[in-house]
Amino acid sequence: MYRKEGIMQEIKIVKAEEISFDTAGDYGETEILKDTCPGIRICKCRLKAGAEIELEVYGEDDKMQLLFFTGGSGVLRSGNKIYSVDDQAVFIPDFDREPVILTAGEEEMRLIRITGPMTEVDHRQMKNCQYVLPRFVRLRESIEYTERFTQESGSKVVSHSIIAGRHLGRYTMGWNIGAGPDFIGQHTHPTLEQWYFMIDGSDFTYVAGGDKIPVKEGDVSFTPHGTSHGSECTKEGFINYVWFELNRAWEEV
Repeated sequence: MYRKEGIMQEIKIVKAEEISFDTAGDYGETEILKDTCPGIRICKCRLKAGAEIELEVYGEDDKMQLLFFTGGSGVLRSGNKIYSVDDQAVFIPDFDREPVILTAGEEEMRLIRITGPMTEVDHRQMKNCQYVLPRFVRLRESIEYTERFTQESGSKVVSHSIIAGRHLGRYTMGWNIGAGPDFIGQHTHPTLEQWYFMIDGSDFTYVAGGDKIPVKEGDVSFTPHGTSHGSECTKEGFINYVWFELNRAWEEV
């Protein structure tokens, strides 16, 4: 694992080849990047082909949960709703109001499971924007947008919003993709803790805290708030990652 000391925390990157699973049962779950941010738990998970599991769910006053399906296929059932997991997608359950059952198809289902604490701020923001759960969003159906600093720098990377600000309180999620040569210019988030999940064909250089770190598909990174960061890739490279953020603006960070 790569580590670099930041002002308050560390930049951390776990490589795909460092992640192992307990293969004894139908379902395997392994926590990655522990202790990067209080209360946030990120697990890479696998469900064997043809297997089924009912996931643990949490109350609205306890934890939020996100499921990011990264590969394979199958079906997700939430109460009387059925979703076809036939592409990369994100699911947000309606807390513990409905059971969540996963059934893998003819190939292994792969996903990233994220949980984090719910606070009074989260409840207030969700109530104000009247976001309806559960929510199932395929990456290819997410909304494109352009950040000013990206447009003005000449970058061709395409950004997408998966979970917009306030819809899940302090938590947001998006997707960036661009074939090389391309880049995302250096920028800093004063209050955002940020995780990157490198997906299909990713092969670029993550430039953070003054260091250049090669990353590829399956790698996961954590960058603490206040750290300058960006990305770049050569003609042969490919920028393709989903980002997840926690906004700590209402805390003393």
